[in-house]
Amino acid sequence: MIRSRTKYEATAEEIGRLFAAKGFGKVRSCVPLGDGEFNAVFRVACEDGREYALKIAPPADAKVLGYEKNMMASEVYWYGLMKEKTHILCPELYASDFSCSILGSSCFIMEVMQGDPLWKCDFTPEEAKRVQAEKIGMLAQIHSIRNDGYGYIQAGLHASWYEALRSMAGNLVKDCKNIGQETPDGEEFLKLIDKHEETLRKAPCRMVNFDLWDSNVLYDNGRLVWIDPERGFWGDPVADFITIGKGQKTLLADKEEELEIYNTTAAEKLELSRETEIRYACAVAYLALIEEVEKYVRYEPDHPNYIRNTVDARDMYDIAFDLMR
Repeated sequence: MIRSRTKYEATAEEIGRLFAAKGFGKVRSCVPLGDGEFNAVFRVACEDGREYALKIAPPADAKVLGYEKNMMASEVYWYGLMKEKTHILCPELYASDFSCSILGSSCFIMEVMQGDPLWKCDFTPEEAKRVQAEKIGMLAQIHSIRNDGYGYIQAGLHASWYEALRSMAGNLVKDCKNIGQETPDGEEFLKLIDKHEETLRKAPCRMVNFDLWDSNVLYDNGRLVWIDPERGFWGDPVADFITIGKGQKTLLADKEEELEIYNTTAAEKLELSRETEIRYACAVAYLALIEEVEKYVRYEPDHPNYIRNTVDARDMYDIAFDLMR
């Protein structure tokens, strides 16, 4: 097993002190939970018989990308919005601590959600179709949540999607250079963002998850449960279609069935046009840039995920740039 470069290695004593300080009583046991690569997550059982999930951000000295700094506070924010403004089933948050005075990093305590991630479920074709439609409906719900400022809340908001996306991509290019690497594709992406400034300025400002892969949706006795909204931002809702249908390596034009399902429930329809295809291509290229730069921070060159990110990023850049050039 490859040791994570970002996960906080909490001790049982630290977790015990945290739960006592937050009024949950004495901890009976704590075990790692989930398969994530970034945060540390534990299932914690207390002496009163109740169980909780504890999520801990990377330590302050961990190498993370710029937009990932203070991302845990962002996750708490998105969970709050989902609870307040949608009918999506997601965990209850019970306590948080961003002072780093008990654990050496930010953390929060939440409800343990039951179920298996969608990718583990053996659905019939009919069940898979229903689940896909429900997942798309979840996106339609968050896209009804509006804002005036675009971008990551932890990095500062902008007046338009053009300005936000250019800043988001520019920061990743800077991250790459700061770790001693070059990204010619990232530099070209910035130029293509400028080329399509007029189209990007027209994009609406909505809650965007940008991470609704099947690993972040649990299936529990017919119910879908949404977890890990930490990578969300305010921006163009078409960006969320990267996780729908055949995924991020498929053009928006090849997702007409998914768009049709979305438009049956969405308050604002997403029509397939040259402009929406360009906006979608920008989201694909942005994900490619994330994967490209992320590999330098997370993995060694011989790690399978480094190789995976390299291949995925190349494929996504090619798909997106063909449309944007």
